[in-house]
Amino acid sequence: MGILSLWLAAASAVGATFWMEDIRHQGIAPFNPYKAYPVFRSVKEFGAKGDGVTDDTAAINAAISTGGRCIGYQCVGTTTTPAIVYFPPGTYLITSSIIDYYYTQLIGDPNDMPVIKGAPTFQSRYMGLLESNPYQDNGHLNFLSTNVFYRQVRNLVFDTTDIPGQMLAVHWPSSQATSIQNCVFNLSARASDTHTGIFMEEGSGGVLSDLIFYGGKYGAQFGNQQYTMRNLTFVGSQTAILQIWNWGWTYKSLTIVDCDIGINMSSPSVGSATLLDSGFFNVKTAIITSYDPTNSTSRGSLLVENVVYDKVPTVLEAADGRVLLLGDATGIVYDPGYAMGNLYAPNGPVPFQGRDPEHFYQPKSLKRGHLYYERPKPQYESYPASSFLSARTYGAVGDGVTDDTKALNTLFQAVAENGNRIAFLDAGYYKVCDTVYIPSGAHVVGEALAAVIMGAGPKYADMENPYPVVMIGKPGEEGCIEMSDVIVSTQGATAGAVLIQYNLHTPSDETGPASGDGPSGLWDVHVRIGGFAGSQLQTAECPITPNAAGYINKNCIAAHTSMHITQHAGNLYMENNWLWVADHDIEDLNMTRISVYAGRGMLIEGSQIWLVGSAVEHHTLYQYQLVNASDIWMGQIQSETPYYQPNPPAPYPFSNRNMQYWDPDFAVDCLYDPLNGGQKLGLAGNPPCAMAWGFRALGSENVVVFGAGLYSFFNNFQTNCSQKTAGENCQARMAYVDPRGGKGVEMYNLNTIGSVSMLTQQGTDMALWGDNYVDFASTLAVFRSGT
Repeated sequence: MGILSLWLAAASAVGATFWMEDIRHQGIAPFNPYKAYPVFRSVKEFGAKGDGVTDDTAAINAAISTGGRCIGYQCVGTTTTPAIVYFPPGTYLITSSIIDYYYTQLIGDPNDMPVIKGAPTFQSRYMGLLESNPYQDNGHLNFLSTNVFYRQVRNLVFDTTDIPGQMLAVHWPSSQATSIQNCVFNLSARASDTHTGIFMEEGSGGVLSDLIFYGGKYGAQFGNQQYTMRNLTFVGSQTAILQIWNWGWTYKSLTIVDCDIGINMSSPSVGSATLLDSGFFNVKTAIITSYDPTNSTSRGSLLVENVVYDKVPTVLEAADGRVLLLGDATGIVYDPGYAMGNLYAPNGPVPFQGRDPEHFYQPKSLKRGHLYYERPKPQYESYPASSFLSARTYGAVGDGVTDDTKALNTLFQAVAENGNRIAFLDAGYYKVCDTVYIPSGAHVVGEALAAVIMGAGPKYADMENPYPVVMIGKPGEEGCIEMSDVIVSTQGATAGAVLIQYNLHTPSDETGPASGDGPSGLWDVHVRIGGFAGSQLQTAECPITPNAAGYINKNCIAAHTSMHITQHAGNLYMENNWLWVADHDIEDLNMTRISVYAGRGMLIEGSQIWLVGSAVEHHTLYQYQLVNASDIWMGQIQSETPYYQPNPPAPYPFSNRNMQYWDPDFAVDCLYDPLNGGQKLGLAGNPPCAMAWGFRALGSENVVVFGAGLYSFFNNFQTNCSQKTAGENCQARMAYVDPRGGKGVEMYNLNTIGSVSMLTQQGTDMALWGDNYVDFASTLAVFRSGT
């Protein structure tokens, strides 16, 4: 053990302060007119005591709101006022709600987690200890729930145990690039009280991870379009999870102990749920479902894989009380795989309820032991502040104007050469005019989700010569990296920009991921193209042109590819990653639509890749594409087609097919139909076909997709096409599979909107929306590709 390691161990033993409290904070918000705007603020600097006696409500709210930040009728979103609100250890007594603002990280000390405790006299016109999206007097949420972005809560304990009656700990209607991580919820278990840990009724999220709930009538109540949740523990709740509504939901690593009901998904508004690697212990009824194979809809589709029921008398119960699967009140029942819903293997639909192991292929290469690999976002809590090397200290300016390429490359090389150092990207916009190279061995942490690496200039101008903004590893390079809380963007016309090129191969042993620190990881590493202050791709530059047929503003072609995981890459874990081409101007009060163009979303050619809670939206050709990839785990992926299509149709403006990026051939895709003589695509409603793919998998094997929401809401900015009455005919096809052998692609709980064909295999449309319609989305429970 080295001297530094011995020092770290000793410091941890005596309760050293968290590095975030001690580090010099030099972050800036360069596009905020107030140049002294403070990005980092500690609640104690605003008068909070944290002594468990003083009312800290006003001080905490002042820490959150200071600086003309975004909330209320005058602001529905902005990127110019990011903030970290830091809680040192202590117990913070509050008598009314803490009001969260847009683009805020609420972070406590993970070594000694601070407690947000509701006083017995707690009263508020809002909904919880933490109110993230307050209802206004007009009955609407302050922030449109599908546009609540870039928000985090970490390392806090929420305690409602002293509050009588009805109470929420956290109200959390949220969308992409949001997370709650490493928090504890202490809730009243009194029979006279109705307490809930997290209440979420709207949105389009998101990730929750590493949470513990004690007590409560409901540990959590969840309603959202789609979500990914990992490592949640519920102890002593009456109902651990009440699923209010969804299109798709993926739960991984749930532990439910001493509860009456585990997951209640009996609402007719629940589309589907996926449950993996979980356990129910001393629970009366594990799951309640609304699924009924005699019903004309496929609502309530359920996929269970690798789940243990210990002292659980009823495993699965129907909404009307019928027992569908018995458990064992005194022993253990193990479920390696169970599904209920529409089956395509690959043909269907076949209403299915059962445990046929043929439908539950589980690649061992994606597991550690018997569980699919997972890994919390590192917070480096045992490291002192002196271990962090600041981008600003290394000469980077971060003002969105100065070329910071050299400074960032120097910083990343320095941390890679010294494994005991971590690169800290202070909040700021780091304009780069050449590739930023992150070598193996580097650890990188951004501040406030406002550390933005922004490619600009002539090297990114040529659509025919793609050029990386950020390159992680070089082809053939081996080693390990970690990166979190960083955004990669472009500025202006950058038609050749590849925002993230990932080449690094992290070695693994023969049976699975490497032991120790591997695999490499990207947590909350996002791509944002246009629609933000400083992007030069906002309402003024890139207005929509629905009445101009085929028009493209070349100055708004802003990316070639968002992320390319190359054939050299392997052993990469990604969690909560959003690759977004802006459909609206975040800074605009009316969230005005804009037209920004980017060719390709995420292209994966590597192996052993885990995507936990990812979203890829509004790219012209495809959102997710796997080519000759192997051993890929995807949990609740989400995509949207560009709102302007089919005006112009794909592939325009990326008309020259680039086979290095495996561009689809829309002329072939839209003419070839084996079931119709190979002449014309014969789908009902004559939907447009030259539209971006949500998902393509070509020649790939050992691919498992546990939840997918692939959506097409618009035709030329009009939403009429995505209604049931219109025949869900925004576009003809959404997902394409061309498998390799018999172990190609397994998809569970695939949800689509606006596409007549849900899934196409080698030119044949295998599943149609009308055969799988639920409520607004269509859902198929199991798809197993054929040769």
